[in-house]
Amino acid sequence: MTHSPSAHPLDHHFRRNVVGISLVEFLWGLGMPPVFESTFLQLFLRHLGASSLLIGLIPTLAAAGTALSGLLSYSLTGHLERKRTAVILVHVITALPMLVFGLILGFTGFGSATLGLFLALYAFFSMTVGLILPVWQNYLMKIFSEKRAVPAMAVMMTAQSVAKLVGSLFLVRVVERYSFSASGASLIFTLVGAVFLIGSFPFLFTVEEAGLGARSAAVGRGHKPSLAELFRNRAFLVFLGTDLEYFALSGVIAFYANYATEFCGIDPALASGLFMAFTYVGGVLANGLLGWANLFSLRTKYLVTKALATAGLVLMAFHSPAWVFYLASLLFGASRGTRLMVFAPSVKRLSDHADATLYFAVAPILALPFSTGLPLLNGAFLDRFATLGAVSYRIVFLAMAVLSLGGLFFAARMRKE
Repeated sequence: MTHSPSAHPLDHHFRRNVVGISLVEFLWGLGMPPVFESTFLQLFLRHLGASSLLIGLIPTLAAAGTALSGLLSYSLTGHLERKRTAVILVHVITALPMLVFGLILGFTGFGSATLGLFLALYAFFSMTVGLILPVWQNYLMKIFSEKRAVPAMAVMMTAQSVAKLVGSLFLVRVVERYSFSASGASLIFTLVGAVFLIGSFPFLFTVEEAGLGARSAAVGRGHKPSLAELFRNRAFLVFLGTDLEYFALSGVIAFYANYATEFCGIDPALASGLFMAFTYVGGVLANGLLGWANLFSLRTKYLVTKALATAGLVLMAFHSPAWVFYLASLLFGASRGTRLMVFAPSVKRLSDHADATLYFAVAPILALPFSTGLPLLNGAFLDRFATLGAVSYRIVFLAMAVLSLGGLFFAARMRKE
């Protein structure tokens, strides 16, 4: 095969690298519906007797673990010229907690210690996800040129979203058959750990060129970034402000399945699976139209999808037939799919560094008050005002819609690209 003399060296491996990362994300996507922003977890924990506050602890653990492990990940991997082995290793480690929980549950069944064991293992799982994110995001930006990074991410996230759709439909069948029994939960968590473990190894198909990245040292600054420099980077901080909408959605997704099943007559099997299925369809649509087809500028992508998701929050607060939950889930998925697709390329570009691991590590730390506080605050509110019934949930949805408008404000202030 011949290549244009002007082609970026990384583009020579574009197809191979896209296939490699897409295989990873497809396999991980199959296991994501039960454990990442999961309506299944809400209902599973409620079955174990958890309060709304404890249910809100799940996204809080996920956010705190991700943020607190990020700098550790940077310190362990930031100096590495080649990061592929480190990426594989942290993925393998992350697969183990859910696999262990599934196997233990299969042998012991439910007991008085089940809820505590799950929360402990989920906390460890969240910390290992925190080890993954900075090195994984930086690795993706090392193996694609800046010009082709967003299309590559769009294909990768489409593969993940399709797999999550398959996984969520499988989840519906398992819950329909086993309800929330120990045997059904054991099957689900064991399979989650297994596909995560297998999905750690397609990174071996990818090609990593030493000294090259979406911005090489010849284009971006080659020296190591500093925290002082990061905090002076106004464009980066404005971009992080757009995530107010992202965390507002997290504060709703953590609870809306319980609202649907307890007050709106939605079957638990549908809420645990189909809500997520519509979310993933929204992600696929966003990845296809806004990523691969590359409609709109970056700022317009954010404004459109975040505005639609905010409208979904408002609609759900005032109207609650089943179709509203499905439509809101679709809009939430489109917004979150857009964010996942463009976050890493945008941070890489805004950092203006060959290695942006520090930026990827610090971003979740800066977001901690919202990522950890909102789910707990909403859970505590729902417990405290449980006597209000459905009204307490609607108040939460409206409050999150107001916060989401803050994300739209920052999206409007992003520089035009």
